[in-house]
Amino acid sequence: MKKFLTAAAALCIVLFSITVSSAQTNKPKEGDMFRNFTVVQDASDPSSKVSLSDYVGQGKWVVADFWASWCHWCIKEIPYLQKIYRELPADKVTVLSIAVWDKPADTKAAAAKYGVVWAQIINTGDIASDVYKFGGIPYTVVFNPQGKIAAIGLRGENLYKFIKLAAGQQ
Repeated sequence: MKKFLTAAAALCIVLFSITVSSAQTNKPKEGDMFRNFTVVQDASDPSSKVSLSDYVGQGKWVVADFWASWCHWCIKEIPYLQKIYRELPADKVTVLSIAVWDKPADTKAAAAKYGVVWAQIINTGDIASDVYKFGGIPYTVVFNPQGKIAAIGLRGENLYKFIKLAAGQQ
């Protein structure tokens, strides 16, 4: 019995290691093409589908900010996103907020309260985080005009400086 339990424990450790290693290997990285996902924005309207590909790979830089209404650090990033939205040309840069792990009504209320007036994908639940393999927010991905990942994890003034330079707005 003892040998069986030892063998079972060893098997669990191996399987856990393979799962963790596989998840890390599968995590998108800079230079990768974007990974698309589609969600229904409003559960009462099945035609309210929106996809990441509606924004990414359309010839503009896209700053995708994954956030939630209850996330303090996400709210602290909004002024930087507002600065990008206001100061950089709309024909070169799209700001896109993607709500994860949040109720649509809470997302909409927070967006109104904090001035999130740019494009949004709401009601993603776990879909976006499962596709992009992240476990914490805020999580930011910058996509180049062709849809490749140009940067991951930039925040605040570093995000602003990166996208300003990338969009040719020195």
